[in-house]
Amino acid sequence: MAMVGFRNTHNQMIYVNPAQVLYVSTFEEEVTVIAYAITDASGKPIVSHVRGSAELVQHKLAGGGAR
Repeated sequence: MAMVGFRNTHNQMIYVNPAQVLYVSTFEEEVTVIAYAITDASGKPIVSHVRGSAELVQHKLAGGGAR
């Protein structure tokens, strides 16, 4: 599966491997948290904060492209 690009909250492009996504959740209006199936030293999932609604992020990760 191809990597999916998002803008993070610092307006930088990041690329996400959908196969590594554990969950997607709303953080605040138009900011979504993507948690990965990779943990940090304390055992918590590594997360990214990206621009866009959770629905848009889920749609892009599912291969639907941008709405």
